[in-house]
Amino acid sequence: MGLHLLVHRYGMKPVSFTYDWGMVTPLARRNIARICGALGIENILVSADIGKKRKYIRQNIQAWMRKPDLGMIPLFMAGDKWFFYYLNQVRKETGISLNVWSGNQFENTDFKAGFSGIAPSFGKERIDSLDLRGKLQLMRHYASQYLLNPRYINASVPDTLGSYWAYYLEPRNDYHLIFDYEDWNEEQIEGIIIDQYGFERDPETASTWRIGDGTTPFYNYIYMQRCGFTEVDTFRSNQIRAGHLSREQALERVQIENVPRPEGLRWYLESVGLDPTETLKGLNGMPRLHPALDS
Repeated sequence: MGLHLLVHRYGMKPVSFTYDWGMVTPLARRNIARICGALGIENILVSADIGKKRKYIRQNIQAWMRKPDLGMIPLFMAGDKWFFYYLNQVRKETGISLNVWSGNQFENTDFKAGFSGIAPSFGKERIDSLDLRGKLQLMRHYASQYLLNPRYINASVPDTLGSYWAYYLEPRNDYHLIFDYEDWNEEQIEGIIIDQYGFERDPETASTWRIGDGTTPFYNYIYMQRCGFTEVDTFRSNQIRAGHLSREQALERVQIENVPRPEGLRWYLESVGLDPTETLKGLNGMPRLHPALDS
């Protein structure tokens, strides 16, 4: 939708960028091809060493399952944060300075950092920003978990450190979120991307949000099993606060959207080299965050 607006409302000729770290799904690739092809714009694909990235994910999941800590779940996605570094390389090569992203404020998920002891920030400039105190707290939490669980000290450590640098310290010059200026209306957006561009939906979920991210079914499964909620709940809650949904509508949607996605889980776990049956059995046997969730 961001590309649609740049081309048709602002009359621009953007170049899009994809960083494939091993968790860009085949569905995502097909949708990228459909939309970029229809708009006649170039998509620059930068691919990591996917075999290595998936090995790092596997090692960190295995370490986490030995001593689970909810604050460490974002470690599974650390490998994708290099996209900020490679984006800046692409900008230098193309000479393009303007940097437009399509995230929106409804996607704010402070609870993920909250499990590392970081209080939510309601006045932050961007959904992905973290103040100095939060960055230090995050580093302390991760350092303590590495000391408590030495299995985190594996081949992924240099990649993880680089990811932290790329996400929090890599310059973001001329960086803008288009939906800070445009209304993010779910029904309108889906009508455009599906009807005009043939955007492909995931048959396992009614939502189109994050369906191209192969990690989503797995970490949301953990949050649901351990906590009783997922990022879907925060997404819909933020829409309620903005007046986009009633509470009844949101509750109806999360009941559907929080249902586990078996094929998505299988694809993710097999891709990183883990047995789906044994991994899910291990997750299902872990204690819940609150005893009431067991009833």
